[in-house]
Amino acid sequence: MDVYVLRLGHRIGRDQRISTHVALTARAFGAKGVYFDKYDERLFSSVKKVVETWGGDFFIQNVEWRKLLRSFDGIKVHLTMYGVPFVEKIEEIRKSERILVVVGAEKVPREVYEICDFNVSIGLQPHSEVSALAVFLDRLLEGVVFSLEFKNAKLKIIPSERGKKVLSLRVTKNDDTSDRV
Repeated sequence: MDVYVLRLGHRIGRDQRISTHVALTARAFGAKGVYFDKYDERLFSSVKKVVETWGGDFFIQNVEWRKLLRSFDGIKVHLTMYGVPFVEKIEEIRKSERILVVVGAEKVPREVYEICDFNVSIGLQPHSEVSALAVFLDRLLEGVVFSLEFKNAKLKIIPSERGKKVLSLRVTKNDDTSDRV
């Protein structure tokens, strides 16, 4: 299953940190890439640096959201606290090969509710779009977050109950294998 995220309504200057966290959460929890309806050079650069350091094929791209929603070949799922509880729809959503998850920053236009195949809620109270995306992706992809491998990573975390253990990886010129440094 290929999952993509559309961050809708990013306000440059105001939403820098939270939008970065939306993109990083999408990547860490298994999405293939994230689309933004506004280009923010600082945010895009920050996310690309994370991908360069921590690996993977994750992309970040600027799009015209209406065009993307109308042309996306797959189902479109809008995360909104006003939607149907996602646990009622998760099995149906999981049947799709391609999924676009829409996460709003500011008030989402009514048109989004109409274009999307599903308008689902993670909870029925105000909460962070980052937490909603994380819970949704975790349940949708059934917990793959701990088994994902990110190719071409320069760093890899080694799970540890105490302390921080990070393995530095080096790709050799002759092949694509990693060596411990």
